[in-house]
Amino acid sequence: MPKPSRARPRSSTTVQPVRIGAVTVTPLVQFHYRVDPHLFFPDLDLSELDPGSWFLQPPYCEDDFLVVDISAFLVRAPGRTLLVDAGVGNSKPRPNPCFRERSDPWEELLKAAGVEPSEIDTVVFTHLHVDHVGFATRFDGSRWVPAFPAARYLTTAAELDYWTGSEAARFREQLGDYLADSVLPLQEAGLLDVVAPDHRVSPEVRLLPAPGHTPGNVCVEIVSAGQRGVFAGDMVHHPIQLARPGLSTDFCVHGACAAESRQALLRDIADTDAVLFPAHFPEAVPGRVRADPAGGYRYEPVTS
Repeated sequence: MPKPSRARPRSSTTVQPVRIGAVTVTPLVQFHYRVDPHLFFPDLDLSELDPGSWFLQPPYCEDDFLVVDISAFLVRAPGRTLLVDAGVGNSKPRPNPCFRERSDPWEELLKAAGVEPSEIDTVVFTHLHVDHVGFATRFDGSRWVPAFPAARYLTTAAELDYWTGSEAARFREQLGDYLADSVLPLQEAGLLDVVAPDHRVSPEVRLLPAPGHTPGNVCVEIVSAGQRGVFAGDMVHHPIQLARPGLSTDFCVHGACAAESRQALLRDIADTDAVLFPAHFPEAVPGRVRADPAGGYRYEPVTS
């Protein structure tokens, strides 16, 4: 798995909330780093791309590296307070130096967004990669325990079976045994729910099957008052995948299947009012997807 390179420092931050009908979404950016495009996208031939392409300009590129943020999303729906994904976490031993023993102001981000950890009732994992489960647990001085004790934590059977099985051993070796400190404590506490990949979380929120990046990968859809939002998870790591939807990352378990799922998602939301919430775009800025006459798609950021 490619080793990332630290980008210029950028503080953890909450991003301006976006309303989808009666639902409010606040992006929570844990940190910002950058990756070598050749390693992140092994099938990418940069010589085929115009250096002036929109997706190779700031804020998406920096010093010939791709900029990738680590983010989660706070979702306030009627009667519900949810998190979609949970970042890398703090104080966790990781082989990756960018992920190792971090000390980011996570609780301060939540409080700035107007919520206490005790108020969160559901944590939805789009998938169980190391950078999506970290803040699900905290260290209580002797062991890792659920960070949101009032919450149910949701994943799919295909996802949990894969990551706890022998097939994923190679990835666990590369990433560190993050399941032991970030996922299994949830299971031991009886708070991890295995749900269908099209599970409805609330009247406004449901899961959408999107296999490929990982076997049980899902997107999360909001529909409220005639408006729609979709949390992409890792279906779209970087805007270059809007211009080249067939391009999958080195992180994808099944690259071809991931490309099919990504293309289906983009076809579905392109040229509509649906808002895409990307987990890894700089500042996690939501946006709308538009078909590009030159091929692929473009991104129109929205801030409200």
